[in-house]
Amino acid sequence: MDKPASKRHFLVVAAASRGARFFVQKALRQGHDVTALCRAADAEAALARMHGLLGETVLATGGVEAAQHPGVLRANTMNILEAETYRVLLEDDPSIDRVCCFVGVTTVRLMMSRDLRLYTKTISAVVDGMRRSRWVEFFYHGSSGSEGIPGNSEPLLPDNFRPRWLMSLGLRLPAAQDCFESESILAASCAEGMKFVVFRPAWLTTAPAKRSYGYCFDTTGMDNEDLPLRAAKITISREDVAEEILRVATLPDDERAGWHGHGIYLVDMKSSGGDRS
Repeated sequence: MDKPASKRHFLVVAAASRGARFFVQKALRQGHDVTALCRAADAEAALARMHGLLGETVLATGGVEAAQHPGVLRANTMNILEAETYRVLLEDDPSIDRVCCFVGVTTVRLMMSRDLRLYTKTISAVVDGMRRSRWVEFFYHGSSGSEGIPGNSEPLLPDNFRPRWLMSLGLRLPAAQDCFESESILAASCAEGMKFVVFRPAWLTTAPAKRSYGYCFDTTGMDNEDLPLRAAKITISREDVAEEILRVATLPDDERAGWHGHGIYLVDMKSSGGDRS
């Protein structure tokens, strides 16, 4: 994996989630600082919780190269659904130059809830908080099932998901609709200065990183030139997704700019032809 052009400071939303733990662990290992937002009684308890979770997070060998000096971990318990959280954090610490969001529902009950609206409330708070303070590049761990450029996409699963009628039922769940709508909120803020990348991973697994995944921008297809689904599976590990988000977030400015405003589908390949190590 390429080394970062410079040290970054990531503000990680929903940092205690399974995918976020991999991201935080890898970012710190690569020498970047991290401010983790997670639920706890206070900031001290949040930091202790994050250290405990990271201690339980086992990384696959290879991938992110360890820096001479690991990054510094901070933690905060401020409400991720309130714009004031992001305004205060971004104003109080000018070194924060990336925001990564791993928010997500984890139970069927929450997926069925029409009142939760976790995705749109979180993204709206992030956008409004940046609007009141400063714009910071945003990297969003979204979900597969959205096809097209964010802001002009439609709920649709990749063609290799079978049986499609059964798989498509999930797109009708309130949580899925909420997630898709959150992409539009991001897209609408671009004119004000927001720069974002949405990652749309395939079905997530707990397997170690294999680094044999492929990706394509915005739209998938069985014979897509960049990522032919005929050669792809329908799964990818959380660790691989975290590693790819970190890779993109630390690309040189000119390379990273080509990713802004896009939705990136990530999936394991059937062979090692998609090796990203």
